[in-house]
Amino acid sequence: MPPVEVSEREEMIGGLRASRAAFLTACGGVTELQGKFKPAPDRWSIEECAEHVALVEKGLLMRLTEEAIPSERVVRPERQVELRKMAADRSTKRQVPERARPSGQFGSLARALEQFAANREKTIAYLSVCQDDLHARNIAHPIGTMTCHEYVIFMTTHTLRHLDQIREIQKSPGYPA
Repeated sequence: MPPVEVSEREEMIGGLRASRAAFLTACGGVTELQGKFKPAPDRWSIEECAEHVALVEKGLLMRLTEEAIPSERVVRPERQVELRKMAADRSTKRQVPERARPSGQFGSLARALEQFAANREKTIAYLSVCQDDLHARNIAHPIGTMTCHEYVIFMTTHTLRHLDQIREIQKSPGYPA
């Protein structure tokens, strides 16, 4: 298998770093009271969003490293665009598997953010040394089978989707000053 091109790998890692930085920046300065604020009983708080993102990052990396299977090499720029659009469209709510639902396991926003940052660093470290052609490995996912390259794009955009959710929370009526 040919290795992932260096520029492509740098682009993926750059996207992961940028989305991590944007997410952590958006949560920086959020007080514990603000972090626990829910715009409605059936909506998540910022702390719950952070916990979810941390849990998903860990699970997605595990699947990327343990469940990907060799496949024919496929490069689908249109699928990459579709994944980015899907993340940006918050009008469609998705059901979250039980394992990725927030339960308060980190105990605070700060700890959830620390865990997300640590999990994302593991993802970046993996991609820094991975020599697999990520266009020639597939992963099954509830939104459809995708190449590992597309999966990394999904990881990046998933974080950005919840960043948008946090911004919505911060604009909600009653959000603590």
